[in-house]
Amino acid sequence: MNCGFDKEQLWSLALNELSETEKEAVNLHLSSCDDCKATLNELMGFWNITAALPEPELPSGMKQRFMNELEQYKQQQLSQRNVLSVWRDRLNAFMTNITTPKFGYGLAMLVIGVLATTVFFKTKDSGATEVQQLSSQVKEMREMLALTLLEHPSASERLRAVSYVEEIDTVDTRLKDALLTTLNNDENVNVRLTALETLSKMTADPKVREGLIQSISYQDSPLVQSVLADLMLSMQEKKSVRSFQQLLKKPETNEAIKTKIKATIHQLS
Repeated sequence: MNCGFDKEQLWSLALNELSETEKEAVNLHLSSCDDCKATLNELMGFWNITAALPEPELPSGMKQRFMNELEQYKQQQLSQRNVLSVWRDRLNAFMTNITTPKFGYGLAMLVIGVLATTVFFKTKDSGATEVQQLSSQVKEMREMLALTLLEHPSASERLRAVSYVEEIDTVDTRLKDALLTTLNNDENVNVRLTALETLSKMTADPKVREGLIQSISYQDSPLVQSVLADLMLSMQEKKSVRSFQQLLKKPETNEAIKTKIKATIHQLS
């Protein structure tokens, strides 16, 4: 049964991102909650497995494309040696370093996106059109990276892909569809949960809402089913009732989750 505890605190504990005070509070809850303790054990097992996975190589052509754009920009601004030059130099030094094996392309592209956006938008003498083009190219690179990583065989890379989607201001239809596919079909429960959390922030889109309703029947994880029930209840999405009723008919559905689903159906009806 879902105790209502913030599951994000369990993620943070597994990643060692909590302060000592926060750790004490979470551990206190774990001492009396078997459900959260089981969830934490599942997360810790997942991170122990994925921590040993090697970082993949940077996709061919992606780094060179960015470097070409940066070089063109440098030539245009060469006569204006000001504060902007410092940032360009730092970016060049970083790009040189990321060719070493210990740097994963995920970290590289993340820093590239942040630094490139900072550099380009601090340019006082650039025209509005050029700035928009450069910003659009950075966004496109993030989208390409996210779409590529969502197909990666490593669960840790697929989790990273979802985190990249979080950094995109306006998520296009391709990425939304890819996230829904991940939610429905990914073999890893943690990847599905992360995709669901990201999609829950896009429910203003009718297509996403409909996709989430349809996703209910695809889920076999009690944890994912529970989160979907909470989400539909928070949205007061009455269309989800039929999907939950179908889930109740499946003999493999966990009995504890059936109780929660029945309560959800009652509140939505």
